[in-house]
Amino acid sequence: MLSRVKTIKASLENGTLRSVLESACEEHDLGLGELTVLSAQIDPYRLDTESGHRDGRWLAEQLAALFDPNEKTHWRGLHYAIVQSGRNIKKPDDTLYENTEEDWTWLTLMPAKAARWLGYVPFDRIKDERNADPVIHHKARVEPRSQLSIGLDIEIPDVEDIEPQAVAVGFVARQAFHFAIFGEKSSLETVLLPVAQKYEADLYLPTGEISDTLIYQIAKDADEDGRPLVMFTVSDCDPSGYQMPVSIARKLQALKNLLFPDLRFEVVPVALIPDQVRAEKLPSKPMKKTEKRADRWFKAFGIYQTEIDALTTPSKRGILTKLVEKAFRPYIDRALSGRVKEAKDKWYEEAQRVIDDNVDARRLEVIRKEAAGKLATMQAEIDRINESLQLSSDDFDLPPIEVPEPEIELDPKRQALVSFRDDWVTASRALIARKSYGK
Repeated sequence: MLSRVKTIKASLENGTLRSVLESACEEHDLGLGELTVLSAQIDPYRLDTESGHRDGRWLAEQLAALFDPNEKTHWRGLHYAIVQSGRNIKKPDDTLYENTEEDWTWLTLMPAKAARWLGYVPFDRIKDERNADPVIHHKARVEPRSQLSIGLDIEIPDVEDIEPQAVAVGFVARQAFHFAIFGEKSSLETVLLPVAQKYEADLYLPTGEISDTLIYQIAKDADEDGRPLVMFTVSDCDPSGYQMPVSIARKLQALKNLLFPDLRFEVVPVALIPDQVRAEKLPSKPMKKTEKRADRWFKAFGIYQTEIDALTTPSKRGILTKLVEKAFRPYIDRALSGRVKEAKDKWYEEAQRVIDDNVDARRLEVIRKEAAGKLATMQAEIDRINESLQLSSDDFDLPPIEVPEPEIELDPKRQALVSFRDDWVTASRALIARKSYGK
């Protein structure tokens, strides 16, 4: 934790994200706006400004004054703590912070972004109140190791069953990538949960736009896992849903530059896109009059908005399942489980030969005689018997454990929005192109 705090402070002092943006613009002779993906007010690479630092410091000061140093809160909790403090707390513009929708929106949009992306507040200090806990399915890395076991379990065995045998840990079919699925709505669980279980993917079903807290957790988990992250997105076919993979990818870019330099990731938009709406003849409806992007959206795609729920009905959910599973295919080594099982069986055969060639029959007989009396005693003595009967593995040269690795040759035409091979500028331009509907 201390090292991460130091990293955040160093990033703050050095202006890490702003430096990445400015360096890229200078190298390619571009203006800041040409490599800004999200709006300048919320793009992590554009928050390193005088007003950004002012707002970030202000939020950190409120947390320090109203909560214990290690206490976490959520945005509504902070909002009401400020309102009810009795201190007449003022915003950086010297106006009073009040219990209004305007001040609530300002808090979660301006100081909330600046405080975390500029390092004044750790990402996990503020909890999500609207996002359910993710469903975690991926297999953790298990370091391969071997040992000798005398063969005793909880049940009391017959003396004749006491035989030395090799035990290996680590023969796990672990795919090459750390998978995560983002679904815009909790109603997607029926379709997405079975797919997540099948491919050992983490499943995130927040309400609406994914939060910075959740993106941070996804990046942190992937960094600790060590494998490249592949994140699949499933969202509405409307301007906001179409934008979601862009926001996710941009924030993963920033977290890589800020905190997780070894993070490699791809973002794969799976559904719902205009071509799928037309192909499946899904119902659409006009957008709200307050949607400023409606005209540009309709001009680009020729359709109105369609909710992803249209693919969760009994007659259509199979289509969504196929779309998601198809997106996984380029990243899966389907023969891996078979190769791991084959390697495991081969190891056990070789290990047993080593034991058979080296075990001391007279010592084993002594162990059996000693065990015969002890095994008649109470079940509570089993643990002590296990310890007393353990054979040392020092005299046994067991074969090395070699677990087959995944063998993946990625199709260069796969549907990733940003890919592992993209540099920062290429990825940023891809995100900008999608945001502008390909223009």
